[in-house]
Amino acid sequence: MQHSLARIDAFLDTERPPTPCIVIDVLQVRAQYRTLATLMPGAEIFYAVKANPAAAVIEALAALGACFDVASLGEIRLCRSAGTPAARLSFGNTIKREGDIALARAAGIDLFAFDCEAELRKIARAAPGAGVFVRLSVRGGGADWPLTRKFGCDAETAGDLLVRARSLGLRPAGVSFHVGSQQTDPSRWAVPIAQAAAIFQRCARQGVDLELLNLGGGLPASGYREPVPALGEYVAAMETALAQAFGSARPRLLVEPGRFMVADACCGRKRC
Repeated sequence: MQHSLARIDAFLDTERPPTPCIVIDVLQVRAQYRTLATLMPGAEIFYAVKANPAAAVIEALAALGACFDVASLGEIRLCRSAGTPAARLSFGNTIKREGDIALARAAGIDLFAFDCEAELRKIARAAPGAGVFVRLSVRGGGADWPLTRKFGCDAETAGDLLVRARSLGLRPAGVSFHVGSQQTDPSRWAVPIAQAAAIFQRCARQGVDLELLNLGGGLPASGYREPVPALGEYVAAMETALAQAFGSARPRLLVEPGRFMVADACCGRKRC
């Protein structure tokens, strides 16, 4: 973080842009991605574009091979213009216009989030045959910004909806959750991982084999006033929970960092 601030200060002193402004250190963004990829080599990193959709951020991550969690057609266009194949995009917003779903499908996107039957039916009409994953509602304790009431459904409903997805001609892929933004407690992934494993087992008994677990966002930035645990502690907690819940039958893993990827690379300045 200190090196990033030094680079930003040097940029401001040299370029002297109009202020107030926010300067993004793209080198730090790349470093954050590489650190996470090193510590979680078995997970696909889907950057949450809404955290910072600056073109330079998207282009830097695309060049590193990142995938992207998109929430709108504008974000889809932004990622595609950076050269990202549609196969590396996930439409992770659980509330989408039916027309936007159709346009996303036409652009080649094949993975969509949902958390209720109405959304599932929209996807079935607008993107027949697409892969879908259900979002669990998770208690947001330990997070600076809990998302408990924003999206998601309970575990029983999630299992029912995944079975329903198959009957609607979709491909039920798996489960996602979000433990809350700027999560300061690494243990908070354990309960939803266990819930997801139970959903996998329940669906398997009904002939629906799931293959994807999206661990969501929540990884914190480190440059705020309050200290947070090291990234390695989060990864270790996830690994323990995955081993306990899934054993050797580990699913395909996704992770959706947003704040973690960009917050420590940005600095606001106002020159008087």
